[in-house]
Amino acid sequence: MVIDEDLLLDVVPALKAAGKLARADTVSIELGAIADDGGEWDLTTVENNLAELESLGKLERPATFHWQGIGPPPKTRIATALPSEQ
Repeated sequence: MVIDEDLLLDVVPALKAAGKLARADTVSIELGAIADDGGEWDLTTVENNLAELESLGKLERPATFHWQGIGPPPKTRIATALPSEQ
């Protein structure tokens, strides 16, 4: 399932303006809040759509780091932002 690109590009800065990180989980909740049924979106669907926008250069993720040998966080837990917000 593909989520409307404009909707995603509106949700990311809205979350940032609200003081929240635009991760797949928070984007899913925000999309659910504006959806007709009020439910959350599937995290994998949201993550795939965010990754697609990232590959097109429309979103950016900050560099991740390995923490105490555990490795980087799962992609669903990495915040995204519009390129001009970095």
